[in-house]
Amino acid sequence: MAEHGASLISTLPSELIHHILTFLPLTDLLTVGLVNRAFLEHSRQETLYQPFVKAHLPGYDVSKPDGITWRELFKLHHPYWFIAQHKIWFSDTPHTGKLIIARYDHRLNAIEGYALVAERRQPTFKTWDWNPHAIIHTFHPRIKLDLNAPVVRLDARGYAAAFAQSGSRLTREVPMNLVDELPRSSSGIHSQLILSRPWPKQATSRNTPVWPPLTIPAPVRTLNESPSNFRDIAHRPSNISEMSSVSFRLRRWMEFSSRPHGVSMRVGEDVTTWGTLPVECYTPTPQKPWQGIWCGDYAGHGCEFLVVMQPDDPQPLPERAEWVLRAAEREGSVSSGDSWSTAPSAQDEWDEAGWEDVVEDEGTTEEQEDNSMEESIATLHASPAVTEHERGDGNEPAYQGRLEAVKLTGDPNIPRGEYTFIAPDIGPSGLIRVANEELFKGARIVKSVGHIAARGFRDGEF
Repeated sequence: MAEHGASLISTLPSELIHHILTFLPLTDLLTVGLVNRAFLEHSRQETLYQPFVKAHLPGYDVSKPDGITWRELFKLHHPYWFIAQHKIWFSDTPHTGKLIIARYDHRLNAIEGYALVAERRQPTFKTWDWNPHAIIHTFHPRIKLDLNAPVVRLDARGYAAAFAQSGSRLTREVPMNLVDELPRSSSGIHSQLILSRPWPKQATSRNTPVWPPLTIPAPVRTLNESPSNFRDIAHRPSNISEMSSVSFRLRRWMEFSSRPHGVSMRVGEDVTTWGTLPVECYTPTPQKPWQGIWCGDYAGHGCEFLVVMQPDDPQPLPERAEWVLRAAEREGSVSSGDSWSTAPSAQDEWDEAGWEDVVEDEGTTEEQEDNSMEESIATLHASPAVTEHERGDGNEPAYQGRLEAVKLTGDPNIPRGEYTFIAPDIGPSGLIRVANEELFKGARIVKSVGHIAARGFRDGEF
């Protein structure tokens, strides 16, 4: 092998060898460097490692810190580049969760993640002509990063502390310096980052404690419960092929030290699991214009973040949500908790619109009611209030499929990871009416279900 490599080196120009090496993935490039000294020199060229760094930071013009090569930079943060690559991460912190935005900061040569927070502003209140009993208030949140202290910070100092001892780099917990003090005191809050490994899809059921939750699309998930608080080595990858690049964990605790005796006390340890979102599930498109990460106003609980999705292949509706929809079709706007909605029922809306012939009387059968519903929907589509955009272009209707929202952050009444609302069909089958009142003029009102807030949340009512 060495003789063949030497022969190849002597017959091919260096530029051609370098061009060939640019097509190799990292593992193959490292293998080439084991052939002989000549190939080792070729495999360590600067321009070969710059693309590896840039590939993990899409949409970002990467600047290299002074005094370090691209190879050294890539090696320093390997295999943690995926945290900056996926940018958006949300945690399983009980009830509330947390949302962070990750990045690579070349000024500090660190991978960092800061919490995304929102502040409510003073609302104004309006009345709804269609339903005077409902009060509508404005919502214009102030959204920003909390730059007071990072939630994640991976830098050379943390790596040096983690990898000072021999052993697998992948199984080590990396201490994070979340405050700019040197040297770091043993007292205070400590935080360490842990790599995770995927949990087999075939071993995942509705009751399996995994993160991200089953309400959110994910290529793979990982366990987020452990009797050992994830100290068991089985939870960590032993090689790159076992490593999850869409999840990680943070271990945090408080530590107090006694100077005279040199004894430290560790209290309040917890481990949070973090997951990311597939870009396609929150990126809006012409066919899915409402997809995105939204900020919602949850009254006394303040602002919360949710992901709104329009899935191509939606999961079955939660059993209780299905029950509510069927009950609403039979009886009106009744919830699974037997509470009536504040919005007018479909019957009230039809009466107000002058569609008295649709209202069920004693002699109306279910079949007649269904036919009347279809006629009402047809009337709406033929009305001037429905625009060409709403009808679609004939090939790809603008309004179709399901619209669902899942909390990325939450509260004790409806925790993170739970549905906040589901509109099973925003197309003609789910359409109730198109609003003509000034406040919501032109808006489509569709059938939907929403989670009912309740302390001690378990499965929840809709």
